[in-house]
Amino acid sequence: MVKLTSTLDIENRYLEANSDIKYHELFKNKQQILGRKVLHFGSLAGWPHTIARVSREMGIDAENVVHVYKDVLDLDRKLPYDAAIFTDSDWYASKVLKTARFLLDCPKKYSIVHYHSTNLLHREIHFLLEGPYLRKNKLPMVLSLGGGDARLDGDAKSRNKYYYKEPSFLHDLRVKLRWLSWSKNIAVCATDPEMALIASNYFEEVNIFRQPVELRLFPFFPPSETQEDPLVLHVPTNPQVKGTEHIVRAVENLHKKGLKFRFQMVRQLTQTQFFNTLSHCDIYVDELRCGGHGMTAVESMAMGKPTISYIRDDLVDKYPSDLPIVNANPDTIEEVLERLILDSKMRNLIGVASRQYVEKYHDAKIIMEDLSRVYLKLLNS
Repeated sequence: MVKLTSTLDIENRYLEANSDIKYHELFKNKQQILGRKVLHFGSLAGWPHTIARVSREMGIDAENVVHVYKDVLDLDRKLPYDAAIFTDSDWYASKVLKTARFLLDCPKKYSIVHYHSTNLLHREIHFLLEGPYLRKNKLPMVLSLGGGDARLDGDAKSRNKYYYKEPSFLHDLRVKLRWLSWSKNIAVCATDPEMALIASNYFEEVNIFRQPVELRLFPFFPPSETQEDPLVLHVPTNPQVKGTEHIVRAVENLHKKGLKFRFQMVRQLTQTQFFNTLSHCDIYVDELRCGGHGMTAVESMAMGKPTISYIRDDLVDKYPSDLPIVNANPDTIEEVLERLILDSKMRNLIGVASRQYVEKYHDAKIIMEDLSRVYLKLLNS
């Protein structure tokens, strides 16, 4: 029987019997013995680089590698990474050769491979070559996912009437092949509550993984209790996914009602530009159609912003009970926005609670300490 565990849940991080030596210190000692490092492969919302950088600060050797820098759709957020295997200008044959060389060298350089929503070769064929090769060379693997690349549209639509895509048999077949392929050789799946429901059908061990942020990069700017003309911000990576049309319609209706507020919607921002823009808003509207919050919502909460996103009914109790996200969907966004716009004290209270929540559950140092527990278990086994 598949067991859904929660070893990454900060609420339980000190329940396991242990000596006075912290997990990351034990792991540091293990790394010194092995003389190798952790590979964080992928560029998922920039968090693999965050984990690798914080790991190094904690004394755990780590590196974030990507195939080549490439953002989603038409965006260029300039997400950070440590190294790329090839460049856009390389010939196809050169890209294949460089990828093959990198794979062959992995057992010599790394002690663990942590995939972030992708792997070196095609995801559907991980079980044919990449997975068996790394496993044969005693290189443990961990998988974390972000949503779109591993979400089954049919399942999502059956659980969420607001889901943005109509189910496609071929798409879901391909995604199921990915799950089957990954689970053949990867030991652990560490992912968010939504993906954990799917992962539990394929992996024997599934951990709840929370998106990490470096708090020092997110100054605390909660909304003023006296601001009568709040700024509502929406920065959609993909307008269809985010439910942008419903947000714009709600804003237009509220302006017609005579509510006093400003609305800003922008795209094509670098990560640095986004953080600067985010720091000036009073309300951040993230997404209304997927059903689980993403990285941007965590970044917004880290700055102390009241953050609106849609959390599916069946997932609400999968998050900590003090989750301060203001839940809204396409049917309720106008009402929810109106309530926040009219109540400056509520905005401030939610903003303060949001920062506290991120400090408690999403601090990258805490996430990495908990991840090292999983890594140690794999290394010791």
